[in-house]
Amino acid sequence: MADVDPDTLLEWLQMGQGDERDMQLIALEQLCMLLLMSDNVDRCFETCPPRTFLPALCKIFLDESAPDNVLEVTARAITYYLDVSAECTRRIVGVDGAIKALCNRLVVVELNNRTSRDLTTPSLLVLELICTRESGAVFEAGGLNCVLSFIRDSGHLVHKDTLHSAMAVVSRLCSKMEPQDPSLETCVESLSSLLKHEDHQVSDGALRCFASLADRFTRRGVDPAPLAKHGLTEELLSRMAAAGGSGSGPPSSCKPGRTSTGAAPSAPDSKLSNQVSTIVSLLSTLCRGSPLVTHDLLRSALPDSMESALGGDERCVLDTMRLVDLLLVLLFEGRKALPKSTAGSTGRIPGLRRLDSSGERSHRQLIDCIRSKDTDALIDAIDTGGKDAGRTRREGAGGFFIERNRST
Repeated sequence: MADVDPDTLLEWLQMGQGDERDMQLIALEQLCMLLLMSDNVDRCFETCPPRTFLPALCKIFLDESAPDNVLEVTARAITYYLDVSAECTRRIVGVDGAIKALCNRLVVVELNNRTSRDLTTPSLLVLELICTRESGAVFEAGGLNCVLSFIRDSGHLVHKDTLHSAMAVVSRLCSKMEPQDPSLETCVESLSSLLKHEDHQVSDGALRCFASLADRFTRRGVDPAPLAKHGLTEELLSRMAAAGGSGSGPPSSCKPGRTSTGAAPSAPDSKLSNQVSTIVSLLSTLCRGSPLVTHDLLRSALPDSMESALGGDERCVLDTMRLVDLLLVLLFEGRKALPKSTAGSTGRIPGLRRLDSSGERSHRQLIDCIRSKDTDALIDAIDTGGKDAGRTRREGAGGFFIERNRST
């Protein structure tokens, strides 16, 4: 392989008509071997520099007549470049239409054809590697809905590693979704169905995507009600109940923690118990930002789910009490009692009224902001705490637990 002439290799890569396909395929295989077997990355990049070879590889994906076997080796060669250096990402993004062509291949893939199915693995790996540096470019190319559709419609036909790569891409791209995006409805519908996916890594990834979207809505000052249009809150309550071990929450077609016979588990689901913080944070974000979600949640099977969750471990109980605390504030004090979010604010309002219970609400605000990792809201809560802010910072979580012990 050391005798391969780089100029000849590059020339063969750029062939693509008739019998020239065979020469192109040979060149691709040789390039893969050269990249894979090289023990000196710098020398390899001098021989086959990314600035000339990556654009040539991307153009193969732009060739609509390129067969799947050629595209599969091409995608493999691109992954080898990206594995060696993440800086290669900008070379790919710089080729106009390359990422969109890569995403579109996932839409037209024929999974009953083995060659076509083999193409999906390196293609998704390429997108996953690109997303570590240039997720915005993949999102603008329509990658989110392409990959979501692939997981929803064809995920059960591919290897788990491929499925997990696809979900990693979705998780990265959801952070780029804006509330006004026209594809939001389709995205939410697909993610809602993935919450019930049999693969835990996929369903957990969908949960994290909803958390990311809800945070995006909050920062933009937009009501997150559209996120709950396809059964999100019901699934969250189901998971909360399963984490406590009772399973008495709302019905779900694929309820986490249930056995194959449909019977409720006798012990808490430890995996779900570790998710309770995410579940409660997401429910809290939805309730804070949406009166409609709060209205529907209070009229759902929420009490049963909370009762089940309170039978779980200490983390599960504390997180559930945090949600109870928020709902009590909304019910008895109204939304004006919530800490003001900086998202969409034009200024700070000093001197928010405090409860008579010696700054209980200030404690509650700070604890909730810290738990949800919302730095902006934490700063705002401290700034609007007036003269009580110093005492609140000193007493911290201690005051929170003292109040809890009194109430129990």
